[in-house]
Amino acid sequence: MDFIMNLKQISNHSRRILFLLIVLLIAIPGKSQYFENTSKNGSFVDKLFFGGGLGLSFGQVTQIEVSPIVGYKLTKRLHPGVGFSYSYYNDKRFSVPLEFSTYSGSVFTRFFLLESVFAYAEAEFLNTKLHTIISGQIYSTRRIWIESYLVGGGYYQKIGQRSGMYLMLLWNLNETEYTPYTNPVFRMGF
Repeated sequence: MDFIMNLKQISNHSRRILFLLIVLLIAIPGKSQYFENTSKNGSFVDKLFFGGGLGLSFGQVTQIEVSPIVGYKLTKRLHPGVGFSYSYYNDKRFSVPLEFSTYSGSVFTRFFLLESVFAYAEAEFLNTKLHTIISGQIYSTRRIWIESYLVGGGYYQKIGQRSGMYLMLLWNLNETEYTPYTNPVFRMGF
């Protein structure tokens, strides 16, 4: 049976760096807001927007995910951007604890059809290791890249003058046995 997993062991030093990164993401809430200035005369910085996600789960299964995004309001309706993601996973439910990390990069575009409704397209490139596990024993691993091409739409709701939240429903056009997403893909972020 194949599972997608990264066997790279995370050292204590790497865990400290990850913890510091999480603290910094939480401590700078102003940088995670969606800026609303889209005038033609606005500066480059005024047209940037930041956001992303942070996921934490502890217990028998520990999962930590950091997913920042940055985009640029090219026009009032067209907002391209890039995203990065790092995920750490440790599952102690098996006889051999499964511990792995994944990382990815993505490019995306939002096109606003109405003030709050947008079409969305994203190309994501995820790096991980593929494991062959039989009866709790790891027999082989290899590093792979998984490409996901997501399309769909979403709804954006302002929360205050400089922030907001979004809900998206996406479809992975390149779904394979190794793809980490099951169609449809639901996302929510701030």
